[in-house]
Amino acid sequence: MTTTATEERIINGTLISFLKDAAEKYGSRTALLFKPVFRYQQWSYERLWEEAGKVATLLQQKGIEKGDRVLLWGPNCPQWVLAFFGCMRAGIVAVPLDVRSAPDFVRKVAPKTRPKLAFVSRLTPQYHQDLELPEVFFEELDQLTRDLPQPRHEDVGPEDLAEIMFTSGTTGDPKGVMLTHKNLISNLESAAQYIAGRPTDRVVSLLPLSHMFEQVGGLLMPLRAGANITYPTSRQPSVLMRTLQERKVTLLLVVPQALELFMNSIEREVARKGKEGLWRLMLKVAGYIPFSLRRRLFRQVHKRFGGSLELIVSGGAALDPDLGAKWNLLGIHVLQAYGATEASPVISVHKRTDPRYDSAGLPIPGQEVRISEQNEILVKGPNITQGYWEAPEQTAAIFDGDWYKTGDQGLFDSEGYLHIKGRIKDMIVLSSGMNVFPDDIESLLRKHPDVTDAVVVGLPNGSNVEVHAAFTMDQPDTASSVVSWANQQLAEHQRIRGFTIWSEDDFPRTHTLKVKKGVVLEALKSGSTGISSTADTSEQAESNSARGLEHLVSEISRLPLQEMAPEKTLGEDLNLDSLNRVELLSAIEEEIGVYLDESQVGPDTTMGQLEELVQHGSRSGSKMKFSAWGMRLWCRALRGLIQRLLMFPALRLTNRTRVKGLENLADLPLPVLFVANHCLFLDNGLVIRAMPLKLRRRLALAAAAEPMRNPIWAVVNPLVGNGFAFSREDDVRASLENLGKILDNDWSVLIYPEGGLTIGGPMKSFKAGAGLIAVEGGVSVVPIHVHIERMGSPPIITFLRRSHVEIRFGKPMSFAPGTSYNEAAEQMEAAVRAL
Repeated sequence: MTTTATEERIINGTLISFLKDAAEKYGSRTALLFKPVFRYQQWSYERLWEEAGKVATLLQQKGIEKGDRVLLWGPNCPQWVLAFFGCMRAGIVAVPLDVRSAPDFVRKVAPKTRPKLAFVSRLTPQYHQDLELPEVFFEELDQLTRDLPQPRHEDVGPEDLAEIMFTSGTTGDPKGVMLTHKNLISNLESAAQYIAGRPTDRVVSLLPLSHMFEQVGGLLMPLRAGANITYPTSRQPSVLMRTLQERKVTLLLVVPQALELFMNSIEREVARKGKEGLWRLMLKVAGYIPFSLRRRLFRQVHKRFGGSLELIVSGGAALDPDLGAKWNLLGIHVLQAYGATEASPVISVHKRTDPRYDSAGLPIPGQEVRISEQNEILVKGPNITQGYWEAPEQTAAIFDGDWYKTGDQGLFDSEGYLHIKGRIKDMIVLSSGMNVFPDDIESLLRKHPDVTDAVVVGLPNGSNVEVHAAFTMDQPDTASSVVSWANQQLAEHQRIRGFTIWSEDDFPRTHTLKVKKGVVLEALKSGSTGISSTADTSEQAESNSARGLEHLVSEISRLPLQEMAPEKTLGEDLNLDSLNRVELLSAIEEEIGVYLDESQVGPDTTMGQLEELVQHGSRSGSKMKFSAWGMRLWCRALRGLIQRLLMFPALRLTNRTRVKGLENLADLPLPVLFVANHCLFLDNGLVIRAMPLKLRRRLALAAAAEPMRNPIWAVVNPLVGNGFAFSREDDVRASLENLGKILDNDWSVLIYPEGGLTIGGPMKSFKAGAGLIAVEGGVSVVPIHVHIERMGSPPIITFLRRSHVEIRFGKPMSFAPGTSYNEAAEQMEAAVRAL
């Protein structure tokens, strides 16, 4: 019996060989991108392999051995990926934790796994210090590993444990799913036969890497294909949308709720412009035209996402078929995936060439899927977990022989598509992809003296599902305080969003006295029983003009406007979970024009506090406009003619110039940051003329923003010297972002760190902002000294007597990440003065 190439990779594969193969195959191609300040940092496939090895060495030096456990607890970033693969290369078992995990959850997971170290971030909640573990911060990883060698070899095989993934929905006894290298590689290779990525794919990572859907679909799958992955520095809507646009994203992995938030944002703008009728007409027309023409019809929508988005994979929860169909009408394919952490995680998915929205797709190759006599979905294959960490009884409960019992009810249609009918054990799957176990909440509620009994269900609310409690109690007027008491002890995704006082003395029960939750849920849906706190979701009469804060919160929370009292909290009182708050921040920025960072707004933020934040928040949007026409081919050719025929001859007439240090410019990797003293009115031209053609033709000059507001200078500066506006006062962030784009496009930049022109000198101290550009720019820095041997006359345009000037180029400098900006500025200043 022969084996296929895919089977051979599964049999022999580990995540170590997977990464090594990718590094050898794709080499210098960009794998990961991250923009912590103003410029994208990039990791090639080769660099990813090398630096993951250095992390493995760091772990080995700390005495952590094969089979030991290490926590990965921080937001998505390249350092998370390096730490993960570093663990793999050292044979260490990774234990990923969601950065938003509740304290009690973490305090139970840590003792259970007995980790030897924790990778954390400055964004990790402060209670990580309570674990009393040795820690390595993601932000310091580069400095700690820069000079380390590659690790000693560890004999890691496919059957070795790679990671333990804890289900995020329970506050009871967390279950750690054990996943081997073989589990992960087999699932990856099987899923790739239905959705094979492409080297041209550009992925922006939106979901936590501590969840298997993102880890396999958003990390391993793109790396297998040679694509690149960008990690946004924030979930702030403006940051996310800017990242999608800058990276021209082609593929996204999302949960259904995020897909709905994107659509809500689009339709909110449509409503603001008063074009709802046109929007409905365009959607209707789109159903009758070819798919490629839909992208042209909705080109303004595509522009919001960078113009290249082709495919969205939705997972983690059921997708509303109508929502999927609407995205298809916009000219974007949406595929639904179904899986479980225990299956590593993909069980079924739609083929890219044949998307459907009414099912969970086709079972992927390499595994068997069948429906039991009880209509439960069972799965068997190399991707299925060995079981739960140190929990033999829980492990035994999820297997029927070799078959993993998913706990989902389902069926196959005549075409072999899998349909999910619901959870057998009533686990609530939120539209955000988070799991909530009702037993945990019910146990807590029953501890309150006012509660006789409680039932928790997932109550549909539009296309979302909310955690809803039904009570039997002697004093119904205390229900609100009971919910408040419980929510203070629950993780955010577990919090009760609505409640009902059950009208009968007891809930309907089976002959074994178990509550018939299906009957309870149907009664709650129909509103046929009890007094409910469910909000009135009738539409508010609103104008299409910009609305106030209260209207926005009311719309997103689906609560009446009168509920928007100053003391109401966004989480407990107004039912806004983390993704809802992201949607709210986006709406505030779009309609009120105020930028609020995600870290400023949490579940305990009140309406009054939010109002104050909005009043004092920074107005979004830059006043400056940055044109890029100076870097276009036609302008480069014209600029070369202007410089050779006009500018350089004029400079020879007015200045006698000598150049020293050109040998320091040989073989410089581009781009380069040039830093010079600013002592002549025409020193820009003198420095440009002194440079070799290779550097001169791709050079941009940072110019003071104020003169660039003059329409004449706004044309002359880019045309003659490729000057671009850089503000030192207002719009600094926007100026830095623009400078970062220039460097990212491999254009070198000339700056004058003194911050102003002093004709003839003396040289001023360099500003710390120059240090920021040098450190965060991550490029070689070349000091330039403009030395005046004789000042011409008059000093500004020396047409009466020529100046004698010497342009001196120093040796390139570089600054390690984490270097103090002041220190970097001082070193650059000293280097310029020493020339």
